[in-house]
Amino acid sequence: MNYLYHRVPKNMEGDILHPLNMMKDISPELFRRNMDKYASRKEVTEQKIPGLDCLWNDVIHFSPVNPVEVKKALVESGYTTEFNFTCYEIDPHLLDRNNTIVFLHKSEYTKDKMNPKNFAAFDPDDIAKYSVVPQFTIEYYKEKVAAGRDPLLYHGIVHILYKGTLNVKGLKLIDGNGE
Repeated sequence: MNYLYHRVPKNMEGDILHPLNMMKDISPELFRRNMDKYASRKEVTEQKIPGLDCLWNDVIHFSPVNPVEVKKALVESGYTTEFNFTCYEIDPHLLDRNNTIVFLHKSEYTKDKMNPKNFAAFDPDDIAKYSVVPQFTIEYYKEKVAAGRDPLLYHGIVHILYKGTLNVKGLKLIDGNGE
């Protein structure tokens, strides 16, 4: 079976994953800290997702790629900065299909990410076809490493976007180092 993955948030409070915009009311301090990752690309947070009628930060972002494979691709691209992270391993059947969409992250839509052609209907049984690090992402990693910059870990990787919350109590944890 193929799974979805979500990094365990730093300073996670409780057992429920919430979309970032929901965090404004639940924990304003956590919201502010998590918005830091969008400091240089605030426009992303204001983009509307086709098919879900909500903003980028109104959904939880999942990766269909095992975090061990992401780290492996980074290391093979020459990335040497030490990082450790843990992810929840999530059965894709836990997500409501009506509130979930696949962001294909196709390279030809880099300038217009919200192009409806860059999205697909979510089918939990299709996760396997999205479970590899694309060549586009590997090239991006190499480019950033060569420039001495830290890459965005999931740039170019398919995202599964879920408009809802998810109880993570009891879910298996996967270490990004494969341990």
